[in-house]
Amino acid sequence: MTSIEQEISEPWASFCISTYKRPEMIREQILVILQQTFKDFEIVISDNDPGSTVSTIIEEINDARIRYAVNEQNLGMVKSFNRSVERARGEFVVMITDDDPVDPSFLFDMHHMQQQHPGYSLYAGFERKGEKGAVEVLKNTEVVSEILDMQKTPSILWSSSIMKRADVIKVGGMPDYGSPHLADHAMIVMVGSISGMVVKNKMYSFIQKHESNFSKFNFNYYVTGCEKFYALMKDFIQKNNLDSNALKAVQKHIIDWFRISFFDLKKYYLRNNNQELKSELENFRKKMFEFDFIQKNAYRFKLKNLIFNIKNLLGVI
Repeated sequence: MTSIEQEISEPWASFCISTYKRPEMIREQILVILQQTFKDFEIVISDNDPGSTVSTIIEEINDARIRYAVNEQNLGMVKSFNRSVERARGEFVVMITDDDPVDPSFLFDMHHMQQQHPGYSLYAGFERKGEKGAVEVLKNTEVVSEILDMQKTPSILWSSSIMKRADVIKVGGMPDYGSPHLADHAMIVMVGSISGMVVKNKMYSFIQKHESNFSKFNFNYYVTGCEKFYALMKDFIQKNNLDSNALKAVQKHIIDWFRISFFDLKKYYLRNNNQELKSELENFRKKMFEFDFIQKNAYRFKLKNLIFNIKNLLGVI
């Protein structure tokens, strides 16, 4: 077997993608991934469209590192992502959407970190408080409290990290609890809690926002996501005997994530003057305030809401 054939059959990393009827986005994403300066990878695509609308694009690009499979039906995002992990052959997996761009140096830097610090479950480029570009090693017992506390780690993203495939499978893949929200965050910290993680203070990817994003029109998933995420992480913390700082970090994470999500949505609906969805947004707020720990921090939300409304009156939103 030649070295090229070996690289294709046993890649170091697998980019795992789920897609559904977005052929132009998947085309652009594949072309972006193929620009990685570290070449020992494959791209594993799980297509939720039984009609296989992107198959012609896969044929057109014609790269042996692309492995494409069509699901028998639309499985939803989470199950489809887990299918791609099951099919992956790399030691490490990168979970990535069909439209979130990734820096060409991403895999090169992650591979270097893994060579310098072998044996960890997860290697990531996240935004951390501290020196830009600094590399930190976190013990498995530190991961939840360090990564979910946004005062310590303001930004995390699955497409800016690599996870050991065996450990992703060990935790059951991306948790399928009825909502995609926060499921990726749960997977990140559960995987990192197996053998610890190495994190560099640098983001290698970002979320691409679209006018038609699924989450803008499905408020029930926000509440369900927070409820299920909290229950899952609380159980995980208890089973792994993590200290009280871990649960506090989970609560802080939900509070901050809710606040960011709410005002992003509020800004969007103000701009589009959608009264029906603005009403649903208010119902979302009320349901979230049923969490005791959110209610206890209501003053922060109310202050931000006051500032938001003043800015809106001044026309600077």
